[in-house]
Amino acid sequence: MHWKWGLSSRRNFVKAVGALAIGTGAERSVGAGFGRFGSWMLPANLMESTIPRPRQEIYVGSRRQLLCDDFFLAPGNPDYESYAYGIRWSAGRVEKSPHSSILQSDRPWEDTTDWLCVLHDEGRFRMWYYASTKSDEGGHVSYAESDDGLTWRKPLLNLIEKRGTKRNNVVYTGGPNAWSMELGNVFRDPSAKPDERYKMFYSVWENKHAYPHEGTPYAAEAGMLRGAYSGDGLNWTPYPHIFLGRYPDSQNVATYDPVLGKYVGYIRMKVPQYGALNVGEHPVAPATRGRSVGRMESDDYKRWSYPELVLGPDFEDGLNVDLYNPAYSRYDGAENAHFMFPSAFHHREGTFLVEVAVSRDNHTWMRPTRETFIPLGKPGNFDELIIAVAPGFLPAGKDQCALYYRGNNTPHPGVYERFLSKGRPALQGTGRVVLKRDRIVGIEAGAEEGTFWTRPLIFEGKRLVLNAEPTGPDPQLRVQMVGVATTPAESDAAGKYMKDAPIPGYTFDDSIPLSQDELDAVVRWKTGGEVGSWAGKPVRLQFRIRSMRMYAFQFVS
Repeated sequence: MHWKWGLSSRRNFVKAVGALAIGTGAERSVGAGFGRFGSWMLPANLMESTIPRPRQEIYVGSRRQLLCDDFFLAPGNPDYESYAYGIRWSAGRVEKSPHSSILQSDRPWEDTTDWLCVLHDEGRFRMWYYASTKSDEGGHVSYAESDDGLTWRKPLLNLIEKRGTKRNNVVYTGGPNAWSMELGNVFRDPSAKPDERYKMFYSVWENKHAYPHEGTPYAAEAGMLRGAYSGDGLNWTPYPHIFLGRYPDSQNVATYDPVLGKYVGYIRMKVPQYGALNVGEHPVAPATRGRSVGRMESDDYKRWSYPELVLGPDFEDGLNVDLYNPAYSRYDGAENAHFMFPSAFHHREGTFLVEVAVSRDNHTWMRPTRETFIPLGKPGNFDELIIAVAPGFLPAGKDQCALYYRGNNTPHPGVYERFLSKGRPALQGTGRVVLKRDRIVGIEAGAEEGTFWTRPLIFEGKRLVLNAEPTGPDPQLRVQMVGVATTPAESDAAGKYMKDAPIPGYTFDDSIPLSQDELDAVVRWKTGGEVGSWAGKPVRLQFRIRSMRMYAFQFVS
């Protein structure tokens, strides 16, 4: 998108600067037609040709755009009654299928199954999952396949010996020095050579020995974050590099971001603090909250940046809540849409309640709502108290996608004794939820009408379609298209700016209300639904909404 200067553009610019300095003998002197970058003097035409200038208008083209945050919303203006008013962000609805675990711990080498990840790969669903036995605390990664994403088979792969035989579905145990590991995820790397196209991200405890390639050797058992690679997803080789010199437990997630041109990892951290007092004669040290999500980057999937905090519990959550398990999931169905599904760990209750976090750049994150996205199971179900989402959206039929998760009917340790006193059997398992396209988080209003308008947009196409559903009685959604005013440089002779104005024929009075549940509802006015004459010109969309939730918009041909 041309309105944003991305990291890849910055890298290209730095390369251009280096090439200029080396190839032309750049001078440290000021001359006509030169601009400044740091202490070097560069030709102004190079500056303008290599740095995309941010624009006021958002170029949306004909790509689907999600309304999962406030990115598209414009600040209010009293001249247009355009304040965002009476609206809120709300989580979409999901359907669990089925109500029992879709993957059983039914092999001698797995008493329990926990963290998992699923890919839709070469026409089939492929699952890698963490399993362990009571006599083997180290755990391992096992493999399963499915044609429909619900019924799974565990092939006998003859790769790794467990309990005296290789007739099992085990594919990895953490490398030659590991005595305990914990699966993060497996992902396909579109930038890698064939023998490294599958990559694994995992935490591991290793026996004491030296790591000469890392510099200072470890002197005792060491916990760390590591990676492995594979050409087929079954035969794995660990990378020699240590990604992080400590053991972050729970399900850490890595991916390759083609926009950034980098690998990005999200891991467990414990950073947020509160209650510090750094003034006066009696300063007070801060208290630490609890589990949070940190972010790492790498250019080569070997050397990683130190993690930085990107998502943690805050004042609204209260001190009873941590954020567990990032479950990063890129949404390929829309432009610049990244999601996390962290589990809000409620300490006193011992429960994991799944929430939604969103990002436009795979770096800056926010939670637009604190609603529970996947409801806990009913009493007696395997997911009654804990749900932890696995990373990645999966196909689930026409206009639907799925998320997988692990569930438990036992609370998190710390309140486990209260559970035992109830005398119920402990259950754990794997579940799946299905949701309609784009319906993760949307903007809604209740019985009283709400309104908002967008920042200036430039689109391609002939019609506007919306993904919306009613949420209460007497639903209604109306759309007005507004022409964007002149810029200060284009003001009239008196120095006055022209104001944005509703386009005749596309006003609220002309709008034919939408009220049905539709994924691609065509917006129409009394004159029809044709908007192609405004393609390529900056416009705003203004909405009035009542008892409905809107998830996405798109201009189509």
